[in-house]
Amino acid sequence: MDDPRAAAAGSSTAMAALEVFDVGPCDEPYQMGFLTGQNFSAMIKSRVAQDQILQHQLLPFALTPQAEPLLESICVANRQRYPRYWQELLGIAGGSGVPILHILLLNFRKELLPFVSKEEVAAEDDCSDVLVVNDSMAVAAHNEDANVALVGHTFMVRARLPDGLSFVAYSYAGELPSCAFGFNSNGIVTSLTSSSLVCTSFAS
Repeated sequence: MDDPRAAAAGSSTAMAALEVFDVGPCDEPYQMGFLTGQNFSAMIKSRVAQDQILQHQLLPFALTPQAEPLLESICVANRQRYPRYWQELLGIAGGSGVPILHILLLNFRKELLPFVSKEEVAAEDDCSDVLVVNDSMAVAAHNEDANVALVGHTFMVRARLPDGLSFVAYSYAGELPSCAFGFNSNGIVTSLTSSSLVCTSFAS
């Protein structure tokens, strides 16, 4: 975008069936999260309502006594170590009108699911990547094989930061951009594949 003021206000365009949202530069991470959450409010609410793992595993677990110290420690650690990401999460909740607890559970599901009783957690077989590099090209292919609740609840974010850097990220509704894959103006590509914690008990 040529006009930074228009970029900060946020705009969206359709690219095939996947919406691309242009945002930034924003002075604060909260503003970027808020604008993204506001633009995709209906999609985020739809994803939250349809996400069976959230509704039947994570939310009930979050209301148990054993979940309280775990959630507190995760929140404190992330707030201290990644304050800008934390503010962006708060912005997503504020802009979308979705309770912050729901947003946190979506973003920390990989950390939390191993602590949910094993009877309720099914084995996961999520995304994977194929990288092809030769003298003439470099291709990164990512298969989107995650939670079925994500079908119809994904979009692209094309963001500009105040320092002039920019990034493009494939995003899940309600989650921080680049949880799946993306690239930035420095030419760095990131991609996340399935890697979950496994809780193991050892007999004494």
